[in-house]
Amino acid sequence: MSCKKKIKAVSPYIHPGFLNFKLAPFEAWKRLGGDVAKSHYPPKCLHGAAFRWELPSLWQCKKEARLRFVEPVSLLFDTFPDYARYEVVPMFWDCWPCYFEKTCGWLRRHQVKTAIFSSRQTAEMMQERFSGENKGWQRINVIWCPEAVDDSVYQKGKLLKDRNIDLLEFGRSNDKVLKADQLKSVFDNKNRNLNHVCTKQNGKFIYTNEQLYEAMGDAKVTVALPRSITQPEIAGDIETLTQRYWECMFSRMVMVGHAPQELIDFIGYNPVIELSDKISPEEQIADVIEHIEDYQSLVDKNRETAEKLGSWDVRMKWLMEKLSVEFQIFKS
Repeated sequence: MSCKKKIKAVSPYIHPGFLNFKLAPFEAWKRLGGDVAKSHYPPKCLHGAAFRWELPSLWQCKKEARLRFVEPVSLLFDTFPDYARYEVVPMFWDCWPCYFEKTCGWLRRHQVKTAIFSSRQTAEMMQERFSGENKGWQRINVIWCPEAVDDSVYQKGKLLKDRNIDLLEFGRSNDKVLKADQLKSVFDNKNRNLNHVCTKQNGKFIYTNEQLYEAMGDAKVTVALPRSITQPEIAGDIETLTQRYWECMFSRMVMVGHAPQELIDFIGYNPVIELSDKISPEEQIADVIEHIEDYQSLVDKNRETAEKLGSWDVRMKWLMEKLSVEFQIFKS
C-alpha cells in the first residue's frame, strides 16, 4: 500500500454570471481521472469574513492534501477552509510584485511544501526565497506550470485573406502602445477602410464569450502584449505567458506586440510579430494587414503548436506526473 498522501483537487468558487479562468484546469484534472474533494465555501453572507480573516490551523490530516487554484488577492477565500485542516498545494495565478511578501508569509504560516506558479519569474523568486538556504525559511518544492486554455472553445477560423475583421482588440487596453485615431489616419491616407473591433467600450465588455470566440476566428490581426507593458503599475517587470497568447494561436490570428521570453523558451520560437522601433505600431499593423497572406504559414504553425502544448489537458497531464512523485493522484 502506498504511503503517499492522496491529493484531491477542489473546484474554485463559481461566481454566478462571471467566467472563472481557474475552473478550466480543475475540469481538466477531473477529466484526466484526478481525485477531487467537495468544496466547503462559506455562505455568501460570510464571504467578506473569509476574504479578510484567517482561520487558525487546528490539525493537519496526515492522509490527504488539497490542490487549490488561487490568486493572492483572494488567497484566504480561494483556499478556505482547507488551509486550516490539510496540507495545501496552491496553484497560483497573478502573483504580482505587490503580493509577493503576502504570499510568502502565507506559504510560511501554513507550512506549504509544494507550490505551483504560472509565472516563471515568480517561481524563480519563490524558489530562491524558499530554497532552505535563507535562515529561518523552510524549503518548498516550487513548480513552474505555464498558463494554458480550454482548447475546445476556440475556432480554427477562415484563412487570413478571407477574414472580415482587420484588427481585433480584446481584454486589457493597449492604449499605452496603440492609438486608435492614429491607426485610422494611417488607413485613411491609404484610402482604405479599417474594420477595427474592440470588445470593450467605456470599460464594459460588449461581446459575450461566444461572440468573442467567433470574432477571434474571423480576425486577421490582434495586439498581444504582456501586462508588464499594458499595466506596469501592477505587473512591474514580471513578463509572463498569459492565456491571451494561446487564445490567439488557437484562433490563427496574427499577433503584433511582444512575446514573453518564457513563451519563446517554452515552444522554441517566437509566435509574435515584435513591435519595431523603426516605424510606429500603427504603421506596422497597417503593413501586416496589407500583406496578410504572408503570415498564413506562421498562424498555421502557431495553431499546431497550441494543439500540442497549449491545452489544459496537456498541461494537467504533465503536472500530474510532477505531483505523482510526492502524492497519490488518482482514486484508489
